Amino acid sequence: MLLVVTAAALAAVLPAAGKDGVKATLATPIPLDVKPGTKLGLAWSLAFLDEHGRRQPFGAGGVFVRLLSASGAGAETGYAGEQELGEYAATVVVPNGGIGDVLIGIRSWTNGPSGTRESDWLFPITNDPLPGPARIIAAPSDGQTANGSNLWIVVVAASALFVFCLVAVAVTRRKRVLPA
Repeated sequence: MLLVVTAAALAAVLPAAGKDGVKATLATPIPLDVKPGTKLGLAWSLAFLDEHGRRQPFGAGGVFVRLLSASGAGAETGYAGEQELGEYAATVVVPNGGIGDVLIGIRSWTNGPSGTRESDWLFPITNDPLPGPARIIAAPSDGQTANGSNLWIVVVAASALFVFCLVAVAVTRRKRVLPA
């Protein structure tokens, strides 16, 4: 019985990792020396590799491109319309200070003790025009690690396994105590 409950709990948390493995690929070049205030039309695709290693398109709503400022000024975000499955395009304004980084993600929200707040899911860019040190793949949020994995999934799975082990030990000890 406990094994069934544990399996059901693990199956319930696994869909949260559904965006893992999705990568963005820019279809248009991003001129990094363009003047602030310039409107850029950008296109990109989102895809993942299936269990056979084939590239599959990833479709979603709330997809965006965000240009971070090279000077630390506010970022500019353009929301995309899906052209075909997995193909996106948006217009975004170059932020004050120029382009410091390019992010592609899905707008999302998280609830926690401090209330509801934006917690966007970011995708790695295969042909990133600003390569460098590893970037944060998903914006950290309550219970989320910097590499984008959901810490709570690990905690739930470990807790379920721990409870299963405790029950197994208790059942084994009880069988030893009962007379045969």
